[in-house]
Amino acid sequence: MKKIILLSTLAAGTVGAENLVDVLNVALEKDPQLKAAKFNQQATEENKKQAFANFLPQVSGSWSKSESDSKTEYSDGSTSNPPKSESDGWTINLSQSIYDHANFIGLKQADLQKAKGMAQFDKAEQDFLIRLAQSYFDVLTNIDAVKFAESEEKAIQRQLEQAEQRYEVGLAAITDVHEARAQYDGSRASVINARNQLDDSREALFEITRSHYTQLDALPENIEEITLSEQDIQSWEKLALSNNPDLGVARIDAELADYTADKQRSGHYPTVGLTASLSSNNSKGTTFIQPSPDPNGSPVVTQFPDSQRDSNSISLNVNVPIFSGGRTSSLTRQAKLQYQAAMENLDQTTFSTVRNVRNSLHNVEAGWSSVQARQLAVVSAKSAEEATAAGFEVGTRNIVEVLNSQRSLYQAQRDYSRAKHDYLMNILRLKRAAGILEQQDIININGLLASSQ
Repeated sequence: MKKIILLSTLAAGTVGAENLVDVLNVALEKDPQLKAAKFNQQATEENKKQAFANFLPQVSGSWSKSESDSKTEYSDGSTSNPPKSESDGWTINLSQSIYDHANFIGLKQADLQKAKGMAQFDKAEQDFLIRLAQSYFDVLTNIDAVKFAESEEKAIQRQLEQAEQRYEVGLAAITDVHEARAQYDGSRASVINARNQLDDSREALFEITRSHYTQLDALPENIEEITLSEQDIQSWEKLALSNNPDLGVARIDAELADYTADKQRSGHYPTVGLTASLSSNNSKGTTFIQPSPDPNGSPVVTQFPDSQRDSNSISLNVNVPIFSGGRTSSLTRQAKLQYQAAMENLDQTTFSTVRNVRNSLHNVEAGWSSVQARQLAVVSAKSAEEATAAGFEVGTRNIVEVLNSQRSLYQAQRDYSRAKHDYLMNILRLKRAAGILEQQDIININGLLASSQ
């Protein structure tokens, strides 16, 4: 997935009006979940280097320097002059694996681990696009909810004032005032709740972008149905089985488990290796003085000359495992069971993938039907509200009916706003279920937002 190169504000803080692509560009730089996924993906690339290192020579070196001093006391009270010695030396060791079946398996596993890392990052990228779009549309939905809640509050306030005026001149009962006041108090609570939800959705968007937005581009009043790239459910299933990253990870996990069983089984196989060493040790001469056996004699002086000892060796080693207490056999059986578990998980993920893509396609179809139905519901609620208000003016409708019709209108407007956003999110989720969600899909959605300007 390639990053979109667009001019946008990347600095954290508060920014003005932005569209979905502007927010996306900021989130690509700021979202901690996406950044963590990228680091994890890069970390898996090191597995190949680590596995290949087992085929290369292993060289180690050491150096030492020592001094020794001692003093000897005899039973007759005499002592010997302390002999002193100094020595230094170095050693270089080299080992080279010639054949170890586990190393070859590890190399294949490293390739799979790299592929798994890429699949997991693909999953993280597509999930990121879903999180971003959902957060963006949640803000838009809650902005509309606040707007409609405030409009409802103002409308009910006008009804309350009108009811109080009519009561004062004897044209309405006190119950109308109480009913209007109860509805007004409820509308005030709805405004507070809507504002709280808007603040929470803005914070959710801030988590991804590290920026606060004072205004976001919104959808127009009416939208057109989006034509899907595939029309039949079999085509979507085929796409999902080929591209879904969750399914890809499950397949790789099964392959890794199979190789792990083979790797544990290699504990029964012989290994062949080559070792070589080169060392040098230098000793300085020492003088050792001890008393003469004859009490009247001179001390015995022993002189050791300087010396240097160089050595090197090379050997071919064949290690044949004979008995390990049953540990290798146990590890092999354990790996086989884990492979069977991985295969069961693969089957489950396959069934889940098919079910999710089917359900997502049905949600898209139902979502568009909902958009159309909610649009008609707004028109009907508007007509009903106007008719009820007119009936109230001539005395054929009471204030309760007026308040209910107003509430129905604003509820219909809220539902229509949410239905449009849900419809677009269902399309994105369908592509996520199929594993083909890309940034271009966000750009296409953004085109709908731009059309409202």
